[in-house]
Amino acid sequence: MAADDWYRNKNWDDTIETEFEARLKRSRGASNKAQYLRIQASYLLDSSDKNNQLVGLRLMNRMITDFPTEEFSVIFGIEQLGDYYFKTGVYDKAEHYFRIVTDHYKNKNSRSGTSATADLKLAETILNSNQSNKLNEAYKLCKDYPLDELTFNNDKFYYAELLAQLCDKMNKNHEAKEYAKIAIEISKITQPQLSRHKTIGLVHATDNQLRTLEQIINE
Repeated sequence: MAADDWYRNKNWDDTIETEFEARLKRSRGASNKAQYLRIQASYLLDSSDKNNQLVGLRLMNRMITDFPTEEFSVIFGIEQLGDYYFKTGVYDKAEHYFRIVTDHYKNKNSRSGTSATADLKLAETILNSNQSNKLNEAYKLCKDYPLDELTFNNDKFYYAELLAQLCDKMNKNHEAKEYAKIAIEISKITQPQLSRHKTIGLVHATDNQLRTLEQIINE
């Protein structure tokens, strides 16, 4: 068994839990304990098994509750909860957690320890949950976003596609078309940005995404 396998379990049962808890208890320092809990929780949240996901939620919330001063792990874990609820379509909870991280950006004037895009995820959550009363807020979140954070083409595509759909929803037709064109052009880039990591930054746009962008352009 690799040294870190004990907190990277992809499944969960009584035996695994007993071993995990024993190793966690022996680990030193609040920082390490919080990190181990967060990593284990994230593996289970990524599982296709609902029971594993529930354990992942329990472990992540335990980490946040038990180690509130471990800011790096806590803010990362909160964003991961937002990701989980967004993925599962529970948009009210996704919005709640993404707002916490977005407020963290403002209060700390820093995006470190996160994806650096929780505010964009918040805007996407508002869009996907059809909250027409919050579309102006979502638009402002996107327009205020520091574009120098978008290093890779897949992130630039995400930003342009999000604004294209958001502007389209708000009847900002000219702007929607411009962002849709930008997104489509980025999707055509096949040259890797990093020579040693040929897949990092590549855009994997679905046919449905590209059709939607073309529809926005042709409206």
